[in-house]
Amino acid sequence: MRMKDRALSFACALAMLAPMAMVAQEIQVKDLESGEIIQTVGPSGTITLSEGDEVRLIMSVQAKGRTYYPQTEYWEGQRNGGAVRITRASVENANATIEALAAGRSEAIGYRILEDVRGRLEGSVTIRVEAEEEEEEEDTPPARGGYGNDWARELTNTLYQGILMRDMDEGGGRGYADRIRSGGYSTVAQIAQEMARSEESRVRIYERQITNRQRLEALYENLLDLSSDDVDKEDWAADLRRLNDGRVADVVSDMVRSARFREVQDL
Repeated sequence: MRMKDRALSFACALAMLAPMAMVAQEIQVKDLESGEIIQTVGPSGTITLSEGDEVRLIMSVQAKGRTYYPQTEYWEGQRNGGAVRITRASVENANATIEALAAGRSEAIGYRILEDVRGRLEGSVTIRVEAEEEEEEEDTPPARGGYGNDWARELTNTLYQGILMRDMDEGGGRGYADRIRSGGYSTVAQIAQEMARSEESRVRIYERQITNRQRLEALYENLLDLSSDDVDKEDWAADLRRLNDGRVADVVSDMVRSARFREVQDL
């Protein structure tokens, strides 16, 4: 009933316009880290992101001096292989979360507004992905994160606490730390996946009577330095569903590949 009422309200607003009046469309670009709108583009506009950025596209329509957020669906111009990917989308809330994947490439994100009584409104915006600014060379790990020579051990322990909800052991933990020292960020992402897919992550952690809600809190707190109150409710619910479906590796992968993780862990 709520969706029907929204569609009716939107239709009434459009009906009040003059027959040839234009309905102004704008896509707001929301930075997920700051929660701020960092850019607004019209149809066929271009959005520039850095590799690893995550933003939310929000469709807005200006009609009769008011702003509406009509039901909108989005799709990638090149699924599973382009410059960006849609990680989450909400038709009812007119938004889609976009992750920038490949620097030096561009890709169109198509959209379709579903509430226009005069016919569907379709279009696209172009996402251009640029390389991140160069960071400190990965072969000089002692200066990172303020950890001195123990930075790799600290990061390894953070992965243990977030993914397995315990401190690292000297056996496997020492091996992971040595690999991180020599391999840098790409190795961190690989190790996180190994932990998430391990038998301990899939089976034994639940023998300790740990719930998926507790796991999600630990992941956000340790990997991204966020509490449950800091996380968008839709994102939290979607991640919890994935944990309940046994897809902990997918949740871990998204977190570790995010710009937020690299910033918090100083990678």
